Amino acid sequence: MKKKLLFITQYLHTGGIEKSLLTLLSDLDYSQYDVDLLLFDHSGVLFKMIPSQVNILPPLFETFSTSLLQAAPELIRSRKYNLLLGKLLAASLSKLTPGIGTGVRWEVYRKILPKQKKHYDVAISYIDFFCNYYVTEKVQADKKIVYNHMDYAYSQKKGWPCPRLERKSFSQSDFIVSVAESSKKSLEQYFPEFSRKMYVINNRVASSTIHEMADNGKIPEKIKRTKDIKIVTVARLVDEKGVFFALEACKILVNQGFNINWYLIGNGPLFQELKKKVQELGLENSFILLGEIVNPYPYMKLCDIYVQPSKTEAHCVAVEEAMALERPIVVTNIPSFQDQVQDKETGIIVQANPEGIAEGIKQLIRSKKLRENLTENLTRPSAKKQEQLEKFYQLIEA
Repeated sequence: MKKKLLFITQYLHTGGIEKSLLTLLSDLDYSQYDVDLLLFDHSGVLFKMIPSQVNILPPLFETFSTSLLQAAPELIRSRKYNLLLGKLLAASLSKLTPGIGTGVRWEVYRKILPKQKKHYDVAISYIDFFCNYYVTEKVQADKKIVYNHMDYAYSQKKGWPCPRLERKSFSQSDFIVSVAESSKKSLEQYFPEFSRKMYVINNRVASSTIHEMADNGKIPEKIKRTKDIKIVTVARLVDEKGVFFALEACKILVNQGFNINWYLIGNGPLFQELKKKVQELGLENSFILLGEIVNPYPYMKLCDIYVQPSKTEAHCVAVEEAMALERPIVVTNIPSFQDQVQDKETGIIVQANPEGIAEGIKQLIRSKKLRENLTENLTRPSAKKQEQLEKFYQLIEA
């Protein structure tokens, strides 16, 4: 008899976590498993890429990922005043005390969100925070797996997690999966009592799909024809992704006479602030904000250099995608990238500041030989991706 699996995540925007989940869902052996997918809402451009074998459950509530201002009219019309109050309290209090916004919202959500009536063999929360809390409190399953996609120490400084809720969800789960060894070590520092439950399964990407999408996608002719050095970054526009590091590094390179076009693909709360800063620096022709693009791979394949300027990551899917496309890569010297990239072998690791990023880019611009060596090294086959899938199977079959 097939095992019944439930996957839970928030939505399917063009983020690395979402892409990693879709890769996993695409690779599962559906002769062995019946799979349900529960989303908090059905937003996101990747929603249509869910494999046909997956049974998509009705959303928990459609206003989950919308802002307070956007959600308020619908919440008032549907008389969900407690949810509206929760969003208002979270927005007001989240910056005052670490984790309080998360805690306030979940105290509201747990009273509103229904329990799942169906019983599962395994329930998997594929993203931190609310999905972890939901699967441990609201789902019936013989086994529960929760995922950790963050550097917990960094996130704690920013006030994102609620340690009380994390501890509760970890205590009620069977396995805790971190997507990188560095993120597991960070988590262990805060929750050593659960270390025996913790495992590492790296995010994966579907190389064949990425190459197919890269070859079949379209790029404006103006970008194709430019003879300037083409740099690409794909990231959500939030501070932890180092997007202002990228902008400042671009300014350094332009001031030093390098002819570059740096394309930043992604959306997020810092879009307007970045746009304003680009104009202030006079970099409109050098640092180009392309917004969210469903298929960024043609741009990644075309670029001369791919840059990931992050301040923190767990296991960056965009870097894995750039490596799958065999591009010369510059990444910052944060723990997760030290696990993903071999310096001078599969990429360049630099100091996590604008000066370091600019210096790494200059090394690649000036050395065609180095660029070719990095590309050649990335063409070598790796068994690592299949190993990660086998690790997942081992957990759900344990």
